[in-house]
Amino acid sequence: EQFIRQEYWTIDADLTQKSQPFSAKLSRLNDVKVEQFTITNEDQAMAAERDLISAANGQLVVSKVEKKQRKRNPAAPLITSTLQQEAARKLGFSTRKTMQIAQQLYEGVDLGSGPVGLITYMRTDSVHLADEAVTELREVITERYGKDNLPDAPRTFKTKSKNAQEAHEAIRPTSARIVPLEIKQHLSPDQNKLYDLIWKRTVACQMIHATLNTVAIDFACGDKSTFRATGSSVHHAGFMAVYLESKDDETAGSDKDEKLLPPMEEGDIIPLIAIRPEQHFTEPPPRYTEASLVKALEEHGIGRPSTYASIISTLLNREYAELENKRFFPTDIGKIVNNFLTNHFTDYVDYDFTARLEDELDEISRGEKEWVPVMKKFWDPFNALVHDKDESVSREEVIQARELGTDPKSGKPISVRMGRFGPYVQIGTKD
Repeated sequence: EQFIRQEYWTIDADLTQKSQPFSAKLSRLNDVKVEQFTITNEDQAMAAERDLISAANGQLVVSKVEKKQRKRNPAAPLITSTLQQEAARKLGFSTRKTMQIAQQLYEGVDLGSGPVGLITYMRTDSVHLADEAVTELREVITERYGKDNLPDAPRTFKTKSKNAQEAHEAIRPTSARIVPLEIKQHLSPDQNKLYDLIWKRTVACQMIHATLNTVAIDFACGDKSTFRATGSSVHHAGFMAVYLESKDDETAGSDKDEKLLPPMEEGDIIPLIAIRPEQHFTEPPPRYTEASLVKALEEHGIGRPSTYASIISTLLNREYAELENKRFFPTDIGKIVNNFLTNHFTDYVDYDFTARLEDELDEISRGEKEWVPVMKKFWDPFNALVHDKDESVSREEVIQARELGTDPKSGKPISVRMGRFGPYVQIGTKD
């Protein structure tokens, strides 16, 4: 809400080679590297366009061609947080819905001869896979996708969470041989979607890396300016043939936006169709989705696999935030609660405090600490602070009453306040 937009311009060259149109982005202008805010208004953009058109004289020359191969490794098998994130991005599921359906798959679905548990326990932060599961996955990969998609050795992944409960495995199918398509008729549409996602992610994590061909081509525009085009193509799909991890707010530089370029060599003369200036404005950081909020909770050490969904439900049920177009927006009530807690209970809404207390609770659960001293260390100062604020902070300060003026009939002050059911106007005081 406090974000101030900034104007900037980009300049692209529309080109064609062997009847294939493509574009290149201005990377150097008059021997100066082009950054985001190199060109910040229309006058500068139009002047640059004139200079470039004059220097190009209808054509650009290929000055450099860089070809590389790069490998892309599969993502780790799913844990609670990544399951919730992927289900939100790929399937549009809320965190609560994801956990409800995962619970059904875990408890068992009747496949014709009684209930069968289809996935392992879904509240976990461990990426470990049992040896027998890995062996079966490698057999299934060989049978379904060929030996050239199987790495020489099984892949192992390291759990990021320092308090992960390694007794649990990652979320995986109980048997990789239970293929989603073959049991589709026994599952509800949502169960099938989630099981399909879990099965594919688990199989992909044990497959060979993907190999991508990348190319970057520089085009000289006269002696002092350069345009650059980048492209990529899949040399060997590997795990990407089965599953590709999603990301939040993918930008124009992501893999999916890179295009195939026509073959070119240094010295080639490329016909110029147009120089195209384009105006842009900076965007504020995107508001949280359920997926990105779960990721942020995990990164800050807030909550545990079993509590991510309930944290989000509490925000919505208490109307501290609301979802619009799958993005969280704070409500007026939420802003008041946040301001009050930030101003008066600063230490207790600090990320580090929450993460530290979570760590201590984990230590208690492992028998490494006694619970009474930990709770006493928290409760005594917290209880004292609550009593202090109860006496020293007025109700008007809490609800952030704002005076609008005076009622002409009664002469009493008119104020707007935030109540339980939203804002309201009050004439006079409570007394």
